[in-house]
Amino acid sequence: MIPHSAPRPPGPYFFLSYAHTPPNGPDRKTNRWVAKLFSDLCDHILELTNLTDASQAGFMDTGLLSGHMWQKRLSEALATCRVFVPLYSPRYFVSQNCGREWTAFIQRVNNQVGPNGRSPEVIIPALWTPMEPERLPQVARTIQFAHEQLGTRYRDEGFYGLTKLSARRHQYQLATWELARRIVEVGQSTWVKPSEPLDFASLPSAFDDFEAERPLTLTMVAPDIDHLPSGRSAYYYGRVPEEWNPFRSEDNFRSLCSYAIELAASHGFRPQPGSLSAYSPGALDAWQPTGPEVMIIDPWALTEPDRLDALAGFDRAELPWVSVIIPWNLLDDETRVHEPSLRAALEATLHKRLSDPYTESIGSFSAFGRAFPQALSRAGNQFLKKATPYPPEGQPSRKLRLMETEGPDG
Repeated sequence: MIPHSAPRPPGPYFFLSYAHTPPNGPDRKTNRWVAKLFSDLCDHILELTNLTDASQAGFMDTGLLSGHMWQKRLSEALATCRVFVPLYSPRYFVSQNCGREWTAFIQRVNNQVGPNGRSPEVIIPALWTPMEPERLPQVARTIQFAHEQLGTRYRDEGFYGLTKLSARRHQYQLATWELARRIVEVGQSTWVKPSEPLDFASLPSAFDDFEAERPLTLTMVAPDIDHLPSGRSAYYYGRVPEEWNPFRSEDNFRSLCSYAIELAASHGFRPQPGSLSAYSPGALDAWQPTGPEVMIIDPWALTEPDRLDALAGFDRAELPWVSVIIPWNLLDDETRVHEPSLRAALEATLHKRLSDPYTESIGSFSAFGRAFPQALSRAGNQFLKKATPYPPEGQPSRKLRLMETEGPDG
């Protein structure tokens, strides 16, 4: 439990749980359409109730705080809100933080079984983008989310489609008004007692059984902290290659792998870990692809002989359904000083790949957010054109998991 010494003020009428949209360029205001929906719902709820302050109407995680303070705000809102409103989308159900928000609220609800032996029904899902019922994780399948009174356009396009298209303004207004009415109706008729805030970071996701449809191999070619090149700082690395973040800073502790998993899942792919051993001498003869692949290569990885041999084998194989991204952080003094030798090693090992216009070098975390979806699209298209998929034998491979961050990734 999070320690709490002073009485808490009344909680928000509803908690809006949504998946943060990754930025697509430095000037893009992420999540602004969700913010518009949230604002409109709050306006309606203020009119439909006797609330006196807009902050009492709803809570939306804006991502303005980080670390402990961000988790504390979330936990307090989840422990005191009347209604939980999850915005359904494929991105929502792969978000670890959204899954934790659901877990925190449902634990509170399940502690309050009524006289009929049932828990209060205070979760009101809304469609951000259309979702088929059979695609939902198990915890969401028994909760009504169609809400026919919100209109057929809402059912077919979700709030995102209604918000983005000016021709859908009337349908958006109808759907928003009806959702606000439903929130107030449930909030007034059902009482869920406030609880002590939970330790948000320790909660499991409620969506562990959710699977995206199409397999994607995600191969991180980077050292771990136990196998760094001589003289290389451990600051950008972790216990495994998947924890590598070449753009780490005080404001960005998130690994590239974690970000790539979220981006891939939002495009309908199920990421699974790849290994360079598939490209080692002799291994390619028996290797068969199961889907497209994105390979992300740390230039510092080319200092290890076995890794060099595998990358050279990959280069000779000329596999168009494998996209390559090479991150460079030239703000890092070590990388800047060694750039000439690192580029020479890349050229000697990946000569064909580097001459491919679709092999992309990027220089910032935001540039990775733009490059990865493009690499994913190219790999997927090339796989459909030129590769024969072979389902893997035996037990399915382990699922890549979103790793912990120091701030909200919702």
